[in-house]
Amino acid sequence: MAYQKDRNRVREVLLNSGIVVVMNKKHVKKPEDLVKTMWEVYQAGYVAEATFRIDAGILKEAMKELVRMQEEVPDDKPFVLGCGSIINPGELDQAIEMGFDMIVAPGNVMGGYGDGMEFIKIAQDENIFTAPAILTPNELQYFIERPDGLEPDAIKVFPAGVHGPSGIKTLLAPFVRERHEGRIIMPTGGVNIETGPKFQEAIQSAGYLPVLGMSAPLKYVEDRSMPGDVDIIKKSLELFKEKF
Repeated sequence: MAYQKDRNRVREVLLNSGIVVVMNKKHVKKPEDLVKTMWEVYQAGYVAEATFRIDAGILKEAMKELVRMQEEVPDDKPFVLGCGSIINPGELDQAIEMGFDMIVAPGNVMGGYGDGMEFIKIAQDENIFTAPAILTPNELQYFIERPDGLEPDAIKVFPAGVHGPSGIKTLLAPFVRERHEGRIIMPTGGVNIETGPKFQEAIQSAGYLPVLGMSAPLKYVEDRSMPGDVDIIKKSLELFKEKF
């Protein structure tokens, strides 16, 4: 049976993983680098997010192979294909067309082109998991207090380093309600091996579920400047697991 996009399945994978590994130009120089890295991240039990800071041509070419690979994994271990840094409707359309089933953004995606809820509606119509970013209480309230059902599957806090763990705890405090229990909060930017556990604790204390977005699991790849080298990628992920 062909792989079907399923927001609830992506949610389960994210909660089991707890970490989204953010990939950028330091980790990918050509399509095969993206394929190898996303696959190794998946094999390590994490979810990979290929940012649109990577050349669109590279993403498009790599996704042809990744979508094929996605079809071949066991049903009980789905291979989620995430993308991030989506900043306008054109990039959103490209991400959907390429086949990503999780779309993360540093803002509301639509920007000056339209309302943030339009991003949610477009993605929901395709059964794609959404995680737009917020920084302020007003933005948070916009996305979690909607009477129209157009609420994101997760809410990214970016750049999380501006708030720090204690600041995110304070940000969430006024929005602690039973109806919000189980919502995913995804801090990204300023999240690393040292701060990660503190962000987790702060988010859990407010009744939300933490999923950390960070590039730290690929730090060894950056340090060695060897994108696409499977042995280096595996070593990088192993080093992260040992320390985190």
